[in-house]
Amino acid sequence: MASRLALLRRTAIGALVALVAFVIWGIYRAGLGETPPPPSSTDIIFHNGFANGERIKTRSWTADYDRIVSNADQTVLDLDNVRNGTIFKKGKPYLRVRAAHMTVNTVTRDFSVTGALHVETVDAKPARSFDTTSADWSDSLQRLNLTKKVAIHTGAAAPLMVGSLVVNVKTGQIEMHDVSGPVRFK
Repeated sequence: MASRLALLRRTAIGALVALVAFVIWGIYRAGLGETPPPPSSTDIIFHNGFANGERIKTRSWTADYDRIVSNADQTVLDLDNVRNGTIFKKGKPYLRVRAAHMTVNTVTRDFSVTGALHVETVDAKPARSFDTTSADWSDSLQRLNLTKKVAIHTGAAAPLMVGSLVVNVKTGQIEMHDVSGPVRFK
């Protein structure tokens, strides 16, 4: 009986060792062939391109850019060196735009500009333009905020210099601060 008990004990210990080895081997094998986690940055980057927006029947805008960085769902775009930008009105070029850096919310259609910004009219007599280094557009309010110094070229001998400017496109109201220089209205 003692030999039988010793045999049963050795069999049980052998089975336990085999079970433990099988579990360890299974855990080891489970880690093999595992794909690495996705990168922590899900940004999408576009280099040197051309983009355009369309209305139902006409173009809305076009622009060349050096780089666009978009979040994963493409709701926020960061654009670098926007040039040859054209904004269309009734299907015809209305404004030309250059900007150093823009951040655009594609859902709300709001944008902000940091760095050099130049906007000029197309085919207007006299030509009108403005230059600044900071701008914010709120599409829901239809409001353009130019918070840094603005040089407005109206066809006068010298530009109109404005410390800051708010344009409400809905109402046509313009609010200017720290104004100096000549202006030409027609």
